[in-house]
Amino acid sequence: MQPYLWQQAEKYRHVYDTAKWYPIRAGVEFDTLCGITVAPTTKDLIPGLWLDPTCHECERGLAELAGWPPERLEQLRSIQAGRRPGDAADT
Repeated sequence: MQPYLWQQAEKYRHVYDTAKWYPIRAGVEFDTLCGITVAPTTKDLIPGLWLDPTCHECERGLAELAGWPPERLEQLRSIQAGRRPGDAADT
């Protein structure tokens, strides 16, 4: 089992700690890596139907836990803000 997994809930795909919350169940609240508590619906648990956008805070938190270096984290923040690394707004 991976220590962290993604789960769609309340209009975003969030990351959760599997040691605390696995397995996720419909209607049962769980805490996310970004610090909020959400409850998935039955539809959120259907494999292949995860069409909601990624929670940027969870994505950054997972990258930090994975040990990404500061420059990679900054690139991720730029991409999340809609900029590509090297754009004028990045310099």
